Amino acid sequence: MKIDLNLAPEKIIIISAAVQPIYNTKAHTRREKSTLTISFDVAAKLDSKVASMKAKMSSLFDSKKKIKVSLKYHEADMLELLLIDAIKYADNDFIRQQIQSVINVLNQKLT
Repeated sequence: MKIDLNLAPEKIIIISAAVQPIYNTKAHTRREKSTLTISFDVAAKLDSKVASMKAKMSSLFDSKKKIKVSLKYHEADMLELLLIDAIKYADNDFIRQQIQSVINVLNQKLT
C-alpha cells in the first residue's frame, strides 16, 4: 500500500529537518535495528525530495505548488512515530504546527 502526501515546500523542509536526529541513533537489539533501518529509509527519502525540490525551484517559499511524497505504509507509519517524537523538541510554534498538521494527515491516511 502506498500513502501519498501532498505537502507545501516549507512543510517538507521542516519535516525533513525534524527527523534528522535519527541519524545519531544507535540500535542494539534486532527490533531496534529493524526500526532504525525503516527510519533511515524515510529520512533519506525526505532528504532526497528536499534536495530535488531545491534544485528545481528558484524561491521555495514563493511556490504555491505542493510536492508529492509517496511512502509505503510502513514508512508512513514510521514517519508518524518519528514526528510524534520530534514535536516534543520543536522550539517554535510555527514548526510545531507544521509537524502536527503532517501527523494529522498521516493519522487519517493510515487509519
